[in-house]
Amino acid sequence: MTSLRHRFDPVRWQALPWSTTAPTDRQSVLASQVRHLQRLLVHAQEAVPLFRQRLAAAGVSPGDVQSLADFHRLPTFTRRDYQDVEPAHRIADGLDPTTLLDRSTSGSTGERMTVHRTWFEERLLNLFRWRAWRTYGLRLTDRMAVLYFHRNVDSRDSQRIQRAAQALGLYRNRVFDALGDPRLAQAVADFQPHAISGMTSAIAHWVEAAADTRSTLRPRFIATGGELLTEPLRARIAAFGVPIHDLYGCNELNLVAWECPSGNGHYHVCDDAHHVEVLDAEGREVPVGDWGEVVVTSLFSFAMPFIRYRLGDLARRGPDRCPCGAAYSTLLAIGGRTIDRFPMADGRWLHPWEVINGVRPHFSWIRQYQLVQPSRDRLVFRVVPRTTPTPAMVQGLTQSGQKALGGRATFEVELTESIQATASGKPRPFVALNRERAVGTTNGTEDTN
Repeated sequence: MTSLRHRFDPVRWQALPWSTTAPTDRQSVLASQVRHLQRLLVHAQEAVPLFRQRLAAAGVSPGDVQSLADFHRLPTFTRRDYQDVEPAHRIADGLDPTTLLDRSTSGSTGERMTVHRTWFEERLLNLFRWRAWRTYGLRLTDRMAVLYFHRNVDSRDSQRIQRAAQALGLYRNRVFDALGDPRLAQAVADFQPHAISGMTSAIAHWVEAAADTRSTLRPRFIATGGELLTEPLRARIAAFGVPIHDLYGCNELNLVAWECPSGNGHYHVCDDAHHVEVLDAEGREVPVGDWGEVVVTSLFSFAMPFIRYRLGDLARRGPDRCPCGAAYSTLLAIGGRTIDRFPMADGRWLHPWEVINGVRPHFSWIRQYQLVQPSRDRLVFRVVPRTTPTPAMVQGLTQSGQKALGGRATFEVELTESIQATASGKPRPFVALNRERAVGTTNGTEDTN
């Protein structure tokens, strides 16, 4: 009955971010949110077993939500809620998970989850990110270099439109491996990008590696993401001498907020793609200026809905209208887990992604992990398993980790029932020996299709 409703919907075509001009009518933004939220709730109740069951248990129906003030009546959902059910229970009835795009979370937070989207949903959510880049000055004919430590490639994701656009000289982006390419600096310089985007610490690494090529590059701006842009990181990237703009998002939802182009320090919440709440421990909206937990509802994720989804990030709520005049709600600051580089016995630094990329083939039986460095020559990989692993599975994981380290340290696997959370309520995926050289806080990964 509803299996095709969310695929080709003219109302959603109208939601495409055609213009970079910011809205100025706040009431129109809120009214649009309510309309899309009500449609999403009806769909989720009718077509998605996870939501149908949870809404019934909470004694609430879509008709009970007539305004944003009613939103607190809906239950919240965590990553664990999605992990604990079969794929058929978290995606819309009638859809085959094997035909959807797999946008699995990268595991950078220590807890991996598979996200399913239709091709159209993927393109739509990515367009909101492209809009943010365009507000920073990206032009249709510009070249963008995207720097990653790791990126999933889904063979089901047709790139025909992207290839056709690039053949016409439009939206030309190229992904670079910031860890595995020894010629990274020169490769980016040869590409001559007009803009740089990617994971924050990957960009910082490239800036340091590109010291000899700066004179040949003149990018219009650098857009960071995937990790918190701390002041030390900003200072390292600023050495390149071009404007820096920060984006906040995650694989589940894509772009959530982006730094105001005016440079006033506020983050524009992507109100036309998501409804974002910043809540206290009792589930109430915090006052402007206070810190709270980020809870997001994605207005256009119908194949696998995200309704009142608790990201696990902390944020400082900003005013409901940016000082620049845009009618977007705002965030003043974002917090989360810290990703540290590990000091090794040979005096060099190890980025934890080198290890995570090496053990990634074993993620199928790993629910959650934490990489801990007790000493410069020893790493311990603490694992909360999905199912009890065999000795051979543990041995295979150990060997993969040891191979990734290349003899720089020993690698041990420790099975555990839980991983302790920090004061923010979230476990740290990486615990380095020397935390004074922290390189960022996870804000989610970005996608650039």
